[in-house]
Amino acid sequence: MSAALFAPKSAGAASKRFDLTVMDKRIDIGLGMSYDAWTYDGTVPGPMIRVRQGDQVTIHLVNPTAMQHGLDTSAAEIAPRHFLPSPGDKDLTYSFRANISGAFLYHCSAPPMLVHVANGMYGMMIVDPARGWPPAREVMIVQGEYYGAPDGKGLVAGDSRKETAERPDFVVFDGALNRYVDHPIAIKVGQPVRVFFVNAGPNLTSTFEVSGVIFSTVYPGGNPVNVLHGIPSFQVGPGEGAVFEFRVREPGDYSFMDAALARPLEGAAGIFRAVRH
Repeated sequence: MSAALFAPKSAGAASKRFDLTVMDKRIDIGLGMSYDAWTYDGTVPGPMIRVRQGDQVTIHLVNPTAMQHGLDTSAAEIAPRHFLPSPGDKDLTYSFRANISGAFLYHCSAPPMLVHVANGMYGMMIVDPARGWPPAREVMIVQGEYYGAPDGKGLVAGDSRKETAERPDFVVFDGALNRYVDHPIAIKVGQPVRVFFVNAGPNLTSTFEVSGVIFSTVYPGGNPVNVLHGIPSFQVGPGEGAVFEFRVREPGDYSFMDAALARPLEGAAGIFRAVRH
């Protein structure tokens, strides 16, 4: 069997525990709009879960709400039945070994998952390779979608018909429209930049690109055993992840976006602002 498919037994392997709480919360999604979201710990996306290949991972989920919720991630590689919450479950614990490195989505496992993800129940899980990554400026970005038009006060209510028709009103990075247009991400000329990217969907494929950049390396799935070089853009399907590496040669603003050109107009746009050391 290929050694690349299994986590090496490493002295650095550890037990990692993450405690998350389900919260119903009205969040700011930008441009004066708000959304009554279902969340992990009150944010969309939820908290970062980051471990190392080979770690034993425990995720403890508390759900004080009246609605059924759970959690799922393909990083676990366990039978899906372990993730399905039973009616009335308020205290759930998931335990698994993170055997495969990558950038993964975690999301609510309660049916219908489409509605739960569309309402904000998702986040990024990074499993770093056992030997780690070379030094770089690291950036984490999660793409998501909102379905529904704002009312007169700017409140967006989820629209299940649009969700099933795959017609989002807004496509966003890290839960808000134009988050990184208003607040550009700082990088330095010549500095290696590594972007961990996950597309939460729940429906649309993302074509991630940075204007003025050709990615020196793309790792599909975020796994360093999968390597592409010299790529100007790369498609990441709903529920998938990737890692992108690049450098810029001169100062300036470098726009990043979902390259389907309607998407930046719907909010999926940002800026890397490069300065000299």
